[in-house]
Amino acid sequence: MKRPNGFSLIEVMASLMLLAIAMILLLQIRNDSISRAAEARSLSIASRMSRQLLHRIEAARVEDLFDGYSGDFSDYGFPQFSYVVGVGDASAFANLESAEDAEEAWRLPLREDATEEDEEVKPKLTRIFITTTYPSSDPEKDTAFTLEALLPTWAVERDFELWQQLWPSNAPEAIE
Repeated sequence: MKRPNGFSLIEVMASLMLLAIAMILLLQIRNDSISRAAEARSLSIASRMSRQLLHRIEAARVEDLFDGYSGDFSDYGFPQFSYVVGVGDASAFANLESAEDAEEAWRLPLREDATEEDEEVKPKLTRIFITTTYPSSDPEKDTAFTLEALLPTWAVERDFELWQQLWPSNAPEAIE
C-alpha cells in the first residue's frame, strides 16, 4: 500500500501547537523586557531628579529645609515622582528596611540623642536622605529610590554666618 504525500492532520496539529507555545513564550519575554525598560526609565528619572534636588540643597537654594520636607517634581514635568528629604543622622526619614540594618547600630543612639538640643559646635557636614517614589508597571510593587549624601551644614541650614566662619574669603551675599 502506497502512502500519500503530505502531512497528516496529527502532524499539522503538533506543529501548530509548538508554534503557538513558542509565540506565547516570545510575547511574554517581550512584555517582560518592555516592563523592565519602563522600570529602568523611571528609576533613571528618579535618580536624576534626586540628584538635582541634592544639588539645589547643596547650593543653599532650598529655603525652610526640615526633616520630612516633601514635594513632587511637577515643575520639571514629572508630577507622579514625589520626594521626602531626611535631614541629619537622626532623621526619621532615613528609610531603613529593618531594625537589623547594619546602619541601625549607629543611627538609633543618634535618634535618641537628637531630642536633646545641644547648641554646641555645628558639624561641617550634615547627612541628607532624599527618598524619591516613582510609578511602576506593577501597582503592588513599592518603587522608591533613596539617595544619601553628606552636605555642608551651612548649605543645609542656610546658615551664612557659619559660611563666613568656615570660608571667610568667600562672600555668601551672592546666594543669600
